[in-house]
Amino acid sequence: MRDREWNRLRMFQTATGILNDEKYKPIWHEQRPLIFTAKVTAIEQAIADFESVARRQETNITGSAADKRREETELEQAAHLLGGALAIWYRDQNNLEDAAKVDMTITDWRKMRDEQLLGQARLLEGLATAVVSGPDAASAADYGVDAAEVALLKKEADDYEAVITAPQQSQASRAAMTRQIVDRANGIERQFEELDRLILQYRRHPNGPDFIAAYQSARVIRDLGVRHRAPSTDSPEDNKN
Repeated sequence: MRDREWNRLRMFQTATGILNDEKYKPIWHEQRPLIFTAKVTAIEQAIADFESVARRQETNITGSAADKRREETELEQAAHLLGGALAIWYRDQNNLEDAAKVDMTITDWRKMRDEQLLGQARLLEGLATAVVSGPDAASAADYGVDAAEVALLKKEADDYEAVITAPQQSQASRAAMTRQIVDRANGIERQFEELDRLILQYRRHPNGPDFIAAYQSARVIRDLGVRHRAPSTDSPEDNKN
């Protein structure tokens, strides 16, 4: 979720915190106009739903990044082990050209990202597959280059390929969720704008002016420099996003 929506959420929570302050709640709760109590309840539910959607989006984004890091590490390790063994086998067969293609340190593997890493892993997979399916398979197996290790490398490469293409597929869904979050925040703001008007009726209460002032102060979005114009106690006006 964007910073602006997080700050709007904090403002919503701060405003409802003022409403539920034990000093102020008796002023309005189940007091005329009774619709105020109903609308506060509705806003609190809307805020809870809004926060749930926002945190779910954050979890999805964080989870995707963690998945990529995990799959990347697993592929690097599998490629390093198999590539190192295959390079030694190639050299012992006096095949220095192919040995050079796969003789890489773990640091070399870690320096590569995305398509470059995947491409190098696929190259190693192809060379190793040719060896384990050829006439020298038994010899290579003595070095740890066998069908099981090649299959493991292929699995890690397949997993990594899936995770690096996932952002392209999920980008649209994240954008849709972001629009949903903004729409929800705008809807809650419209609900608060109704409270901004209704709350003025409590100024006749002895503690009403203090209550209204505290509420209006809470109705300010902080940190982003975007401020709501809270309605005055004399002439209501709309808050603007």
